[in-house]
Amino acid sequence: MKNIKVLVFTMLAATAVFMTGCYEEPDLIGDITTSKGKVAQISVVWLGTTRTTTANTSVVANQTTTPGANTNFNIEYTTQVPVKEFRVYWAATATGTQTLLTTIPAGSQKYDATLRSYVLAVPITAQTTAKTSRVFFAEIVTDNGLLSAQKSATLTTN
Repeated sequence: MKNIKVLVFTMLAATAVFMTGCYEEPDLIGDITTSKGKVAQISVVWLGTTRTTTANTSVVANQTTTPGANTNFNIEYTTQVPVKEFRVYWAATATGTQTLLTTIPAGSQKYDATLRSYVLAVPITAQTTAKTSRVFFAEIVTDNGLLSAQKSATLTTN
């Protein structure tokens, strides 16, 4: 009787070992980290003709200007892959519907050795209504078709 119990236990243990050997664990990390390629990274966007920083070296992104004034929307970015184009959108609020303002092909950006970034200045015109705000968004499309994360700056008229 003791031999039968040992034999049954051994067969059950062997069955369990063989069954777990056939089980394949799902690769949860691999499933969520599938790479589609590299993308350009927008460091910061800012408005105006001069890059201004605060005491703690943060870039002042927003600007107040007179209605209808011309200014620049500047995009600072780094990339390890070729850039296809830049897109600039505007919206009434940060969460409002975005309207494409312009698409600029790559080639007009300049490398700034001090910032160690590329900088693209896009000319824009402020809204003609006083005491209103408009949010401008930057986005970069790389040659591999991937989009950067958007960054924004707010232009307010006085």
